[in-house]
Amino acid sequence: MQVSITSKRSILATVISTTMLTGCFWDDPRRGANYVSDSVDKEQLIGHLVTLEGLASKTTDGKSITRAAGTMGYRNSTEFIVATMKERGFIVTLQEFDFRAWEELAGTKATVDGKDLISKKEAPDDVEPDFALMSYSGKTDGELNGELAFVTPDFRFDEPDYDSTDGCEASDFEGKDLNGKIAVIQRGGCAFDTKAFNAQNAGAKALIVFNQGNNEGRKSVVSGTLGSTTQVVIPAIGARFELGYDWYVKSQSEPVLASLTVNTQDEDVVTQNILAETPIGNPEQVVMLGAHLDSVPEGPGINDNGSGSAGLLEYAVTLSELEVPVKNKVRFAWWAAEEAGLVGSEYYTENLFAPIYDKAQQQILDELGLKDPSELTPEQVDLVEARYTQINRVKMYLNFDMIGSPNYIYGVMDGDLSDTKDSPDNAYKGDFKPPYGTSDIESIFNEFFTEREESTVPQALSKRSDYAGFADWGIAFGGLFTGAEKVKTAAEVLKYGGEAGVSYDKCYHQACDDINNINHTAIYKNTQAMAYTTTYYALNEQLFPDKENQTKPKAMASSLTSQPKEKLRIGEKLKAAESVSDHDHFHGDFDQDRK
Repeated sequence: MQVSITSKRSILATVISTTMLTGCFWDDPRRGANYVSDSVDKEQLIGHLVTLEGLASKTTDGKSITRAAGTMGYRNSTEFIVATMKERGFIVTLQEFDFRAWEELAGTKATVDGKDLISKKEAPDDVEPDFALMSYSGKTDGELNGELAFVTPDFRFDEPDYDSTDGCEASDFEGKDLNGKIAVIQRGGCAFDTKAFNAQNAGAKALIVFNQGNNEGRKSVVSGTLGSTTQVVIPAIGARFELGYDWYVKSQSEPVLASLTVNTQDEDVVTQNILAETPIGNPEQVVMLGAHLDSVPEGPGINDNGSGSAGLLEYAVTLSELEVPVKNKVRFAWWAAEEAGLVGSEYYTENLFAPIYDKAQQQILDELGLKDPSELTPEQVDLVEARYTQINRVKMYLNFDMIGSPNYIYGVMDGDLSDTKDSPDNAYKGDFKPPYGTSDIESIFNEFFTEREESTVPQALSKRSDYAGFADWGIAFGGLFTGAEKVKTAAEVLKYGGEAGVSYDKCYHQACDDINNINHTAIYKNTQAMAYTTTYYALNEQLFPDKENQTKPKAMASSLTSQPKEKLRIGEKLKAAESVSDHDHFHGDFDQDRK
């Protein structure tokens, strides 16, 4: 169903003369971008959110509603988006794929050292929870009992040799007796799945990951995922830093006992990405933007990520109503199963870009008279990557995940890593350089906010959302984010208002993420920024400016081309190179409280 609202844009379009909106008007990308941005309808935007909440279905326990992938709520949301986009003249495609749907059921309990812990799922709003079950955790057969066994925690946060990689290497478990025990590992340094897999291999029958404790944003309950492809079958929960630290201190003098009861549902289901594009525009230069449509199972996900989904929809409606003569094809994507570990966007990027890379590689092999990729030198691999960039029609991807947080900031992805390279949230370490054009995208987003006298906060490239698959395949990317579980600083309050020391989104990944969890100013301004930046590129025949000494198109991976005997793809190189620390989602939480 679609919200029926008389759009003020129709009135605006009749006021402005037809001649003004033809010819040279649209030849000025900034002028056109400002016009489209100013035409975004705030009332209709909020109406889309109301509709999405109304389309959510009952959770398994009947206590809330949800739009999680695989549920009726997600299917309803899909039908709404598809119907609206078709009505507006877009070419719509549904991309179907299997995915592993996991859900925590009622009855999950944890007791440590005789104290019953408070579950995040069950905690009242005014009570701080003690633990949260990680998605894709294994379940117990009744009650599981065991002694806590710590691995290599490190609380010396200010020491030069501080080690934040507890449980990240199999060697961390050498000399540790974990057989039949419950492993307790400190957060940090690698994905939760890595810690859990290592603990399982070492004989642990369950895992508790307690928060890192190195700053205020790393002390509350760890709420992450093992990912839908995990091979871990043991139960895994996340806990507060203070609890983990107290248990560790006590364990130095006497055993600390615990019991867990974990109930889950884990099954394979079919779900769908939604892809829609303009019928006009250069098909050789696709400007792509996306948001994940699914919520977590616990709630309707109206900020996470109804906000990004509604923003995309409202921009598409605006583009259609104004009949913008885009020079480049604009492609919209609503991703499924992001909350399960970026499943939908990763499925799309792998299936689209891998064949293009193979084609580019074969072209270079043929031109060089070579038969096998193992014969390529590092310099020739660079030729493959340059050809891949040339023939790949998707030239950029813009991501919008949580753009209406109630205690918001205006976050813009740090496209050149000039502000966040050393941030612990940066998932790209070493000599990584973002794809050419990524820094330009950042500058255009910032241009929008600067012209409106708004400041922005550079966001580390954490790989916690759906841009990750595009980055791995060498596509220029950017995006906006208003904050998730981390707390707002006093300095940010001076810029944006709100409450210091309070999470950007107190209802992050909870049942209370409903229509009342949206800051209308933030989502409206961010949707305008989306419209401005996307339209700017859609109207530009040359997407990115030429620069002297421009880095090679795939310079981000060039440092890894020293192994010519292997078939090297951009995605494989980046995945080999990156030091995936916490993957603090931005969603697809790998080691993150979400995003």
